[in-house]
Amino acid sequence: MLKNAFKKYSKIFLISALLTTLFAVNPVEQKLANSAQAADNNFTLTWSSGSYIPPGYEGLALPTMGSQIKVFVLPTRKLNFDPERLTYRWLLDNEIVGGAGGQGKTAFSFRATKWPGDSHTVASQILDGENVIWRGSLEIKISSAKAIFKLPNDNYSILETARTKTGQTLQISAIPFFFNTKSLSDLNFQWKLDGQELASSDNKNFDVFLLTVPAGQIEEALLKSLSLLISDKKNSDQQASSQITIEIK
Repeated sequence: MLKNAFKKYSKIFLISALLTTLFAVNPVEQKLANSAQAADNNFTLTWSSGSYIPPGYEGLALPTMGSQIKVFVLPTRKLNFDPERLTYRWLLDNEIVGGAGGQGKTAFSFRATKWPGDSHTVASQILDGENVIWRGSLEIKISSAKAIFKLPNDNYSILETARTKTGQTLQISAIPFFFNTKSLSDLNFQWKLDGQELASSDNKNFDVFLLTVPAGQIEEALLKSLSLLISDKKNSDQQASSQITIEIK
């Protein structure tokens, strides 16, 4: 009887041991289970450019050739792990940038070398140990420098015609966009009225054009063509031009 009970107990033990073996967590699998898990929408890539935009302009500073561009990996939600302990790998135009990656390297900076209309492709991979847990990429299109005209108390909309009357002074400001500079003093402003080059009256406010129209009567409106060329003093290849019609009544 004792012998039969022992056999029965042995079978139960063997079955239990077998089930334990079948359903035991492999040490490698356990390590993966304890590692960071990132869904496709846990992170996002975003970027910023150091190109010039005027004060008060709320739009994005678009990059031009030579602009310093910074790309960030940002979490889109609260995570159950610290993203700073993860390793970040960066790729620029499908090439790994060796010195840019590493633990906690959530940002990558580079200088644009593409021509206007072309794009840089930036990709990032997030690793937990040897495992890639997230990857993403974006294209950053390279723009060209811009120049627009602005009237006092006007916004940054494109101005094609400026109107004034006899006996008045018309003031038009030149607003540069996306040049690789922080100061207007680094730029040249070349104005032409009906093809004739103008100089600043005070040799200071090169970005402002003033036209004083004498008082008097005119039978029909006069049309004048005002053109502007803005160029970077340090890089003559970076320039922008614009033209406007002045209507005098």
